[in-house]
Amino acid sequence: MRNFSAAAAILTLLSANALAFDLPGLDKDAVMNSLPAVSRPQPVGPSVKAVEQLRAEAAADPDKFIDERTPEEVSLAFGLVPSRVRIANEIAALAEVRITVDLSAQRVTIVSPELKAAYKISSGKAGHRTPGSGQCFKPDFMESMHHSSLYNNAPMPNAVFFNGNIAIHATESENLLGQPASHGCVRTSLVDSRKIFNVVLAHGRANTSVCVVGSAPK
Repeated sequence: MRNFSAAAAILTLLSANALAFDLPGLDKDAVMNSLPAVSRPQPVGPSVKAVEQLRAEAAADPDKFIDERTPEEVSLAFGLVPSRVRIANEIAALAEVRITVDLSAQRVTIVSPELKAAYKISSGKAGHRTPGSGQCFKPDFMESMHHSSLYNNAPMPNAVFFNGNIAIHATESENLLGQPASHGCVRTSLVDSRKIFNVVLAHGRANTSVCVVGSAPK
């Protein structure tokens, strides 16, 4: 960086907003391209290498990646736009398929052109409370048979992921529905989960919203 030209030095000042005028005839692109890489403005956000590493990890073991990574990392790996994952409540209300997870009532309701229903759920138990109350999301991943890499390869049929590693899915412990019992996910019966999964699949994740409300009973 010791060989900066006078033009490069001036441009450096301009890029820092130290001067409020421009110099006629100065080819900014040419000067910027002549600067060492370390001196050029750096892009905001994860590097290309970081994104490539995330995608490679996701490709190697999608189940483990989705279970353990943050919603932002899942979005990057699968090419999702982050703003499509978490959405404004007002936008969620306009979706074709509207799913509401009521932690207080331990119920999930779905409103769509072909289905309007409410089903019992088990949300996260103490120490594993289901997050996101007061927030709305777009589903970011779906899998008809997901296996949890966090909890002994536990089966998660008809999984609709909507907040990182949080999903609506079927459970083998249907006798516990109606009370908190999961490690954070939203459990439903096999029959009910299949109905929810098929409706979301038919309309698409982009046309579906999932909102979480209330707080789980203690």
